[in-house]
Amino acid sequence: MNLWLGVEKNVLQKIKEVITMLHEASLLIDDIQDNSKMRRGQPAAYLIYGISEVINIANLKYFEAGKIALELGSMTTAKNVDKSEASKIFHDWMIKLHQGQGLDIHWRDHYICPTVDEYIDMVLKKTGGLMMLAFDLMYIFRNQSETKLVYDNGRKFLETFSKFFQIRDDFCNLWDVKYAANKSYCEDLTEGKYSWVIIQGIIKERELGTTRVMSILKQRTTSDEIKSYCCQVLESLKVKSETTEYLETLEKDLLEQIEGLGGNKMFIKIVGLLSPSRIQTVQ
Repeated sequence: MNLWLGVEKNVLQKIKEVITMLHEASLLIDDIQDNSKMRRGQPAAYLIYGISEVINIANLKYFEAGKIALELGSMTTAKNVDKSEASKIFHDWMIKLHQGQGLDIHWRDHYICPTVDEYIDMVLKKTGGLMMLAFDLMYIFRNQSETKLVYDNGRKFLETFSKFFQIRDDFCNLWDVKYAANKSYCEDLTEGKYSWVIIQGIIKERELGTTRVMSILKQRTTSDEIKSYCCQVLESLKVKSETTEYLETLEKDLLEQIEGLGGNKMFIKIVGLLSPSRIQTVQ
């Protein structure tokens, strides 16, 4: 992103620290809220250190990140910058991030299947929140004399990327071999999460007058046999194939947007690494 914005190195480094702190802290909290057992192939932190200590550490990181955001204005040499804007942006996106997480939890705990539009709105707040926070902070400290990136175009790209990233993650949770090894097999079904693929399956079953996917989701099952059956149901409903096609469409859209923004080898590489063609699916 900095290829397009030209933020000073010292300010950019601090923005990276803010995002890293928030990302790591959010994962600590997320595992507790989702009752996840594994994170990156290892036991979730709260299972090792305890819930109270992990919550405290995560909260500390939130406040430390906020302190750095508050100090960003004093680090730049850029002119015509509202040095108080960074703190406002930080707090606005922290609110949106928690709103997005709150929706996800509310739907899960009250067995409410959101609409596709509601789900995408949640994704843009939760998954896209840290990306947009980084972009908004970088944009106010951009090199105004050299950058040609229009704010709305940059935001559109990141919103598309957020959808691509989250829907791919939802797909991988059920069907990617590597994902199962690092987390657990079909963890979203055990959690009772209304992911993109689950929502699509429920919508299709409503049209058929059946409720297999919703019924299994409500059970919070730990049975690999039941999870495998649910995946078979979703495949029979063409959710797997249609989601793959949609991811391919989003991938193409992202590459076209990158070209329209002037090109960016790093983003092209990232999109390529996340390509649905690289997912090793469970047979």
